[in-house]
Amino acid sequence: MRKTNTEIVPLIKAKALELLMKHNPDSIGMRDIARECNITAANIYHYYTDKNRLFQEISLDCLRQLNESIIKNTASAVNPRKKILCAIETYRSWCFENPRKALLVMQGIKSADDAPEETISEYYVCNRTGTALLEECIALGIAKSDNPLLDVDILITGLWGCIESVILKKCQSEYWDKGKDYTDRFISMWMKSIFVEEK
Repeated sequence: MRKTNTEIVPLIKAKALELLMKHNPDSIGMRDIARECNITAANIYHYYTDKNRLFQEISLDCLRQLNESIIKNTASAVNPRKKILCAIETYRSWCFENPRKALLVMQGIKSADDAPEETISEYYVCNRTGTALLEECIALGIAKSDNPLLDVDILITGLWGCIESVILKKCQSEYWDKGKDYTDRFISMWMKSIFVEEK
């Protein structure tokens, strides 16, 4: 990828995201994005080798923004356990408030499994934040885990599965409009499996 142009790259990403909000990734071509930007497809290829790389960069932007929200919202929590809950609630709220974007980031955009390891690790920025929060709780003796990174990964992927079921209406119909109630059940089970009972 060529050195980033501070004006054109944000424009390309913004216009591509607008298209992704309306169309499936497979139906969007570089020419479509270029047309929206009033540039040629060749201009985009100067910065991205193909549309998957562009979409993956958009996905990373979304995850970085989500992680920033998690860090900001957990900063005011009064204790480490509440920080974990605040992080979970921030993740859940973002997904329900941005269902199309969440579906794209979590499953619609092709995984960057052929990218360099350092790029792949960027996709797990929220997992690392969650792991640090859980490790703080373990150090205080209020939580238990032999593998905090794995337990946080299970939390995120499991919670996403519940959220996805609500968004796509694949859960019991009584919960189609009760996403918080539906996901509260999973969150409660995870918290009980990790945190030591308060006496």
